[in-house]
Amino acid sequence: MFVPLTYVGHQSNRSDGQARRIEILEATLRLIVKEGIRGVRHRAVATEANVPLSSTTYYFNDIKDLISDSLTYFAEKTLWMNKALEHKSYALVESVRLEQQTADESQMKAFIIDNLSQFICEHIKDQLAHRDDRILEVAFHEEALRNPQLAAAITALDKTFLDSIKHFFADMGSISANADAHQVLAIIKLLEYQYLIRTNIDDHALLEIVSSTVSHIVMAIKNPS
Repeated sequence: MFVPLTYVGHQSNRSDGQARRIEILEATLRLIVKEGIRGVRHRAVATEANVPLSSTTYYFNDIKDLISDSLTYFAEKTLWMNKALEHKSYALVESVRLEQQTADESQMKAFIIDNLSQFICEHIKDQLAHRDDRILEVAFHEEALRNPQLAAAITALDKTFLDSIKHFFADMGSISANADAHQVLAIIKLLEYQYLIRTNIDDHALLEIVSSTVSHIVMAIKNPS
């Protein structure tokens, strides 16, 4: 599931205008990775994109519109990762249902804990493999504290992720799927940030932390399905 975001800057119906606009958005993302949101200025973006200053001000008169549209563009670029994650989660649900045919409740819970923990750990590692994308996410979330327009977009995106996780736990039979989703997303984001600023990933510690969180959630589900 994906909540579509809306571009707020000036649009162009011409193909060359659309290409120029994308060049500006790409340049903005590169600047954010290198310098943070504070580096996003019309002149700096024009230099990075190798376009006239007038182009950046034409498409994005307000710098906040440029930052907001950069988030929207970034979200659209990475949508394939979110869809892939959803498909994997559906596959996990199906494997759980197959396991249910031959396993008792304790075996089912052990199966879910093991597979879901591995699933989440692999997701975190995949996310960390795209370091620049994670830097962009952190930068956008931090800027949203000062930018209501950006905060609304971030809230919509976060809701998308939470809804996907919530549906997973609801399918498992959880009566507290919303709370479960918040716990899982919180631990994912914390671990992503911690390992983003470290030099290496401790696989053992990662699995131990994730498994502990998942275990508390799954053990509270009666007769998981």
